[in-house]
Amino acid sequence: MLHRFSPTGFYSSAVYNSFLAELDQRSQRQVAFATTPDPERGLTEPLAFGTRGRSVYVAQADLARIAQWVERGCSQAMKTPDDTLIYVPPEKAIEIRRDQVDCMGCLSACKFSNWSCNENHTTGRPPDPRSFCIQKTLQDIAHTGDIDKELMFAGHNAFKFREDPFYSNGFIPTVRQLVSRIVTGD
Repeated sequence: MLHRFSPTGFYSSAVYNSFLAELDQRSQRQVAFATTPDPERGLTEPLAFGTRGRSVYVAQADLARIAQWVERGCSQAMKTPDDTLIYVPPEKAIEIRRDQVDCMGCLSACKFSNWSCNENHTTGRPPDPRSFCIQKTLQDIAHTGDIDKELMFAGHNAFKFREDPFYSNGFIPTVRQLVSRIVTGD
């Protein structure tokens, strides 16, 4: 799947597994909001947000969608840098916040954190909960993780493998076979 969830902001080709499905679902459970009523955008319905229950304003049509998400267990609203709320299960919200707190700053201007290598050490934008910690998932898949629950990706030309006769009939080479073929230049 060509996806836009990458913390680098680039589109990436990735295997559509449960990891990517969850990111996709996260973005589908998203509504625009405003901190004050905004009739021009149709954001006029008050909605309690956060631990203090302060009102934010959403579209009337979104109230029913939010109620369905909450009923299905996606009861935790998280703000995005684009003035939207995403709805995730409470345990996913805890995981997202923990991953953001544990950020080691491996990418300057990462969408998942607000760290940057500029003089202010910030992107000036809040972290985006629609993204993910790329270092965590790549470490997990390389060492201990379940490949269905971690990011797997290739370069944007990976789809061309299906056109290469070397991989015909579902053939998956060993590393030795692949390196031998690469050496031939074929």
